[in-house]
Amino acid sequence: MTTEAQEEAVRDYLTALKDPASMVDEQRVHDIEHRLQETDDQIERVKLQQELQEVRNPSLEQFEERFVTHAKEWAERHGITAAAFRAEGVSDTTLRRAGFPVGGRGRAGRRTRKQTTPRKQRVSAEDVRAAIPQGTFTVNDVVRASGGSLAVARRVVREEVEKGTVTEHGPDPSHSGPGRAPILFER
Repeated sequence: MTTEAQEEAVRDYLTALKDPASMVDEQRVHDIEHRLQETDDQIERVKLQQELQEVRNPSLEQFEERFVTHAKEWAERHGITAAAFRAEGVSDTTLRRAGFPVGGRGRAGRRTRKQTTPRKQRVSAEDVRAAIPQGTFTVNDVVRASGGSLAVARRVVREEVEKGTVTEHGPDPSHSGPGRAPILFER
């Protein structure tokens, strides 16, 4: 893969981390909406509706996979460290998957990580609530957007469902990875 394509994969992931809505391909949305208006075939319409949902709510995972595949080689070529990516919000888990050396597991790894990683600032429930995106999202999307803990994000989303400002749609039908499918919510 070319350096430009690798850089695009890195840029897309970093952009999606900061502002997932900016990754919506408006031209593709318009094209799908136009095709929806033109067809009366119910099967084609339901397929187009699914495609429209996916295009309007791009999955961070699709950008993450490209990042994991290309970031290490690109970073080595440009002298970029894991710490620089971490400062931009890339998790240690993602960096480890991409092949970067990051704090290990176990007692020694925790000691090293405490010495090199600054302590995270406390994120309030209101900060988490403010980070809930428009459209379809998962609790993990809220965690990434807010920097809050999974427990706080779950509690805040559940409160918003009870208030009626967020709707629960059930398991993500497009989930194909290991484990249970994440629950989709919509604001």
